[in-house]
Amino acid sequence: MVSVTRKLCAAFLLSILSAASFAQGKVVILDVQAAMLGTELAKQNLTKLDKDPEYAAMKAKLDGLVADMKNLQAAAEKDGMTWSAEEQAEHRKKVEYLRADYELAGKKLQAERQAVMQRVMQDLTPKTRTVLEQLIAADNIGLVLNSQAAIHAAPAFDITQKLTDMLNKAK
Repeated sequence: MVSVTRKLCAAFLLSILSAASFAQGKVVILDVQAAMLGTELAKQNLTKLDKDPEYAAMKAKLDGLVADMKNLQAAAEKDGMTWSAEEQAEHRKKVEYLRADYELAGKKLQAERQAVMQRVMQDLTPKTRTVLEQLIAADNIGLVLNSQAAIHAAPAFDITQKLTDMLNKAK
């Protein structure tokens, strides 16, 4: 009885393994967003944003706020022990104002950058679908998984850079 069970299990495993070996295509992972944002088009748009006078002014303001906060921190470390309660309260108020300004400027910069990246992704979506279909056919890919869904994948299974390269070459 045990022998028959072993033979049935072995036959079952062999049938599963042979079916798996006949499966078409390979399994790969892909980060579509990274592929799109790694293109020359995305880099050009982000460079254009960095050169925009309004964006550069906001960035300079943010850098100035960082410097002001560091100066206030240095002053507090140097002279804070000698300050009266009123001076300490005034210092805290200045720090809070600077922090609020910093957060607002940072959010504005981030929103501008996000808008550019979103526009690039919208522009590239149709081309990405076409190029990805070509890549799937050319490389005999049977399954494409989102790279964030994979727990582990060797770099050889990641086609993100390959898709980026193909997007750069596609017209």
